[in-house]
Amino acid sequence: MNARTLLLVLLGSLTLPAQAAEAAAVPPRIRISYQVSIGPLKIGEGTDLFEHAGRRYKVVSESHTTGMAAALYKYNIRRESQGDVVARTLRPQSFSEQRNSSPLRGAKFDWEAATLTLEEGGERRETVPLPPHTWDTTSFAYNFAFTPPVGKEIELHLTDGKRLTAYRYAILGREKISTPLGEFEALHVKKVQEDDDKRAFDVWLAVTQHYLPIRIRYTEKDGTAFESSVTAISYPAN
Repeated sequence: MNARTLLLVLLGSLTLPAQAAEAAAVPPRIRISYQVSIGPLKIGEGTDLFEHAGRRYKVVSESHTTGMAAALYKYNIRRESQGDVVARTLRPQSFSEQRNSSPLRGAKFDWEAATLTLEEGGERRETVPLPPHTWDTTSFAYNFAFTPPVGKEIELHLTDGKRLTAYRYAILGREKISTPLGEFEALHVKKVQEDDDKRAFDVWLAVTQHYLPIRIRYTEKDGTAFESSVTAISYPAN
């Protein structure tokens, strides 16, 4: 073991108790179920399973269309993110997305080398610089459980396995919102849209439920808004 590696190990051992204490406030297993709607029309459902063991985390998000809506809006999406819990922050190591029959795409995070490798279908591969404060589209919302948003705006980078994009999010404050599970006090976080950006994104984080995402709204360029609203939250032991 060289001197640099030894120093990193010693520093890690010094910060571990603090990290473990911060992560302990977040339940080790969280299952959230959603219904997906366009306006009043329910078109599908989804489930997120988030797990962490103090220093490591994994989140699997799955959603699909249901009922008669499946004939019009066909989607079957599975996303998975894995990584570390470091100083009240989720630090992704890998991300993958399978959408319908499209090729599998994903991202590999090399924080030591500060590089992000994007892959799609085993054919496309690209390595780009990895800035600090970068998440994938699945780990992003769960990071708030460890570090609730403060201030008026957040600057960060997100990857969906296809590209890496810089975003700004405005923290709009607390709101009372109604969901199929009941009424919640939630913190509203909204993507700041640049002049040529016609896609909107809003997420509401439940203040009394570890700032978990309980409503997500994604608006397409044509104005069609897809909304996911929580139908169940549980903290299973196994």
